[in-house]
Amino acid sequence: MSQTAATQRFSVTNNVVLLIIYTFMGACLLVASILALTQPLPYAENPLLMKVTMGWLGFPLAVALIALNVRKILTRRDAIVVDERGITDHTGGMAPGFISWDDLEEVFLLKLKDDTYLCAVPRDYNAWCTQLSTRQRRLAQANVDAGFAPIRIQFKKVTDTYTAQDGLCAVRRFHPEKVTRVRKPKY
Repeated sequence: MSQTAATQRFSVTNNVVLLIIYTFMGACLLVASILALTQPLPYAENPLLMKVTMGWLGFPLAVALIALNVRKILTRRDAIVVDERGITDHTGGMAPGFISWDDLEEVFLLKLKDDTYLCAVPRDYNAWCTQLSTRQRRLAQANVDAGFAPIRIQFKKVTDTYTAQDGLCAVRRFHPEKVTRVRKPKY
């Protein structure tokens, strides 16, 4: 987390150890696929099937896994930021990105079983949706259809150190009027 005295910005960075582990997993898969392609497989019941699945399918998957995670390590950016401009969510490919305070109606905690989410409701849902990609729009609509807020930020995906409660405290510092009660769905 990074908090500077001048702006009181709350930011959570991606866990670099997890990215390194994923890169190592990709390297192991790459070695296994190269071995499956180049070495004889005397104990395999169907060597051709093993070469195709482990070699030809594993090789591009391993290269993609390594490339994506090395890129994430090199271009490391904050996953979650709460500052004077708004909330920024870069926790994954489906995350909505930057949401201005002017575009938010309310922010609250949602407790689901063993996890807590920082949720936000846009002031004008339809206008906000036009800024999203098709996949992001589908996720937001699925959240609304399930009875949740369209914006759900999962801190557990990024870090074990900080929780959604810490994010809500940061929201309370900038715009306490936007914070509402904690919600728990009925199962």
